Amino acid sequence: MFGLETDTRREQRFLARPIARRMHSREDSLVVSAIDTLPITIAVLDDEGTILQTNRAWSEFATENDLEMHPDTVGTNYLAITAQGETEHARSAATGLSETLSGDREKFELEYPCHSPDERRWFLMRAVSFTEDGERYVAVAHLDITERYEFRHQLEASNERLEQFAYAVSHDLQEPLRMVTSYLELLEQRYAGELDAEADEFIEFAVEGATRMEAMIEGLLTYSRVHTQNTLVQPVDLEAVLDDVRAGLERRIEETEAEIRTDSLPVVEGNASQLRQVFQNLVDNALEYSGGDSPRVTISAERVGDEWIVSVSDEGIGMDPSDADRVFDVFERLHSFEEHEGTGIGLALCRRIVEDHGGAIWIDTEPSTGLTVSCTLPATDQ
Repeated sequence: MFGLETDTRREQRFLARPIARRMHSREDSLVVSAIDTLPITIAVLDDEGTILQTNRAWSEFATENDLEMHPDTVGTNYLAITAQGETEHARSAATGLSETLSGDREKFELEYPCHSPDERRWFLMRAVSFTEDGERYVAVAHLDITERYEFRHQLEASNERLEQFAYAVSHDLQEPLRMVTSYLELLEQRYAGELDAEADEFIEFAVEGATRMEAMIEGLLTYSRVHTQNTLVQPVDLEAVLDDVRAGLERRIEETEAEIRTDSLPVVEGNASQLRQVFQNLVDNALEYSGGDSPRVTISAERVGDEWIVSVSDEGIGMDPSDADRVFDVFERLHSFEEHEGTGIGLALCRRIVEDHGGAIWIDTEPSTGLTVSCTLPATDQ
């Protein structure tokens, strides 16, 4: 933890309080005994930051780490001692704890290092306020998350290496594939009609396959760059984003006689370029899977807490609800290329972008009744 010292005056003031304030019923005693069995260090503070009660793990942590303080730390002002810390983590802890004690926030969490000469460890500090008999208290807990922390960072490093690999492979494959595609197109143009029908068909299949592979590699390249490109986060007007999407799909909208209806769309926190990719894919899919009739697409938004739920709905062919999760996987397709065009990356790209914005994306659907793709995006006060 951040280090504790005995504050004699605080302790004396606490001990001078009526004994009835510190007495427990049998049920309270059972709760205290149960908390004492937990490996998590726990303390209860009054609204000034003075420690009123701790569990056994809290005291044992102090003993094991040779911290010079009263065995149960009762009477110590935890906020004052934390505020004395010189590290960035200690200052963050003091600020968050102070805001929780004052009622400006209900809870505060912070991951911080607690290294020794022999071992590197990480802890999660959590402070949560509660009231009892009209008085405010704060429960503070410290959980050793070293194993989870290291695993998470190993996973992040592994994902980063995979992203770099995917980028390198997809980027390096583009040039030789362009060469293959170019020569196949030359064959198709130069010898069309001069060979037998079967040879013409073979060349046509080869050109289509190479073109499709080129689109898939380009999609994979875009997918691999999502995380590294999500650096410019600012207020994004989704009305303007949708205007750009409409302009990009103008010819297709006219050809299909599509009707796109929208509610008033909000301003969210995000990367404008990436959010445009999301809605480009979602609207394009709604047009593609309209079922043959003139597509009708509805885009709506609903504020829930500090997020917006933005939905794109169509009245097309829908899908089996059991497929609603797997269509977000890379290269996952429910239809053949002859039935519907696409690389199988669009929805995977949408999920990656939305999750990179701290949101979630999901599908509500039934066969032949259309579907709704919804995602959450962080709200902004603008």
